[in-house]
Amino acid sequence: MTNSGVNNISFMPGMKLWVKGAFHFNPQRFSINVGQDEQNIALHCDVRFGYGSSRPVIVMNSRENNEFGEEVRERNFPFQPEQEFEVTIAITDNTFHIILPGNQVLVFPDRLPGQSRNKIWVEGDATIHGISLR
Repeated sequence: MTNSGVNNISFMPGMKLWVKGAFHFNPQRFSINVGQDEQNIALHCDVRFGYGSSRPVIVMNSRENNEFGEEVRERNFPFQPEQEFEVTIAITDNTFHIILPGNQVLVFPDRLPGQSRNKIWVEGDATIHGISLR
């Protein structure tokens, strides 16, 4: 399981985050998290190949004071085991735009406006080739 990230950064409206990697054989899940800390996550984007009883699905959520909000699920699933991927996340004043393979775009509201976005971390069944922020 991969667990890597970047701390003490400033991910602000108008910026983009790129995550590149390759999924492992028989992956269960992989997540990209943007937030202040583990208890306050503005964006939790969880790619679930077969986690629990889930069929392939992308789950987006936020976490405030260690409490998750209501999940948003996307069934259009553009990922494959053992394949490389690139995910781009653009942030505006009140939304995250998540660009997936095949130019599929998911939009998720910023449920924690005003909180800092100084930590980005990824974890799960993938090898990460790079994380960049511009």
